[in-house]
Amino acid sequence: MRVRIKDILSKREGKFLFVDLIMMGLLTINLLLILFDLTFSSLFIQDLFQRFTPGFFEFYNTHIHRDFLIIDIWFVTIFIIELVIRWIIAISNKTYHKWFFYPFIHWYDVLGCIPLGSFRFLRVLRVIGLTIRLQKLGVIDLTKTYVYSKVIKYLNIFTEEVSDRVVIHVLNGVQDEIKNGSPVLDRILRDLVEPQKAILAEWLSHRLQLVASEAYHDHIIDLQAYLDAQIASAITHNPELRNISRIPILGSVVTSNLEKTISDMINHVVDQSFQDLASPQNKEIVDDITRLVLDTFLTEEKDKKLGDIVRNILVDSLEVVKGQVKIQQWKVHEQKEKEVKAKEKVDKLVERQYDES
Repeated sequence: MRVRIKDILSKREGKFLFVDLIMMGLLTINLLLILFDLTFSSLFIQDLFQRFTPGFFEFYNTHIHRDFLIIDIWFVTIFIIELVIRWIIAISNKTYHKWFFYPFIHWYDVLGCIPLGSFRFLRVLRVIGLTIRLQKLGVIDLTKTYVYSKVIKYLNIFTEEVSDRVVIHVLNGVQDEIKNGSPVLDRILRDLVEPQKAILAEWLSHRLQLVASEAYHDHIIDLQAYLDAQIASAITHNPELRNISRIPILGSVVTSNLEKTISDMINHVVDQSFQDLASPQNKEIVDDITRLVLDTFLTEEKDKKLGDIVRNILVDSLEVVKGQVKIQQWKVHEQKEKEVKAKEKVDKLVERQYDES
């Protein structure tokens, strides 16, 4: 515990720990007095005190209620002194960019020092600020309390609902602009795709070589079977070769050898082409071809197909994003929590029955 206090005091904010605790106590007493005096101002409450506790009524009404403004001013004096001291320390430590920033940032402290009407209840904000500061220092831990869990839960729900509607509204506007032919497509191609053209060409050429070196070898047997079937079909339907096959004795041998020769030649050409494509020595040629293809897509003004493709992809992508945003994540988390709790109850029930048996 001693080490813990030492760690807290070693922090910059921890040096004011005792001051914060004292101010928290004074603020709590002051706010309770304000609430009680406000309640005491009611004639109905005064009649109740006068009837059941006449001694307390006489004391409070004479010494506190009538001079409550003076009593509150004593509290305010302490609050102002503490505020001025913190202001001077902030100036000395150059906490903020300008010396006069402190009262604007801590406006609730300044307004809470006004001993009039509803300004007094702004001191509640100061209590909240002190509570947050003590939470950060580790003096108190509110994260496991029921009130904290409920506040965080409904705050997250509110934040998610508002942010989801804002995001969906923005995405709807972007979709409308894209569908109506706004210059956003041209900007995407010009400002996003064009500067990354070299990287895209490098990536595409690498993918082509990867396909040539790996995917081709994985499917070489299927590709050869397909080519052999196509060659056999072409020879069968060719009239000249069909006439040759009708020659007695040698016809079928000639067509068979011819089919095998053509098949070997085509398979050799295809295999060699893929090997050349995957070869590191030909990387420069592949890169040039890829750049040429990208340049053709990006510079061909009459061809609107790329623009239509980009438009459809963007609209559909935004629709997917909207669908994901519409999912109420807080309901998903709540359902998961219910399932976990239900499972824990079942496990406890099973364990209890096992112990009883």
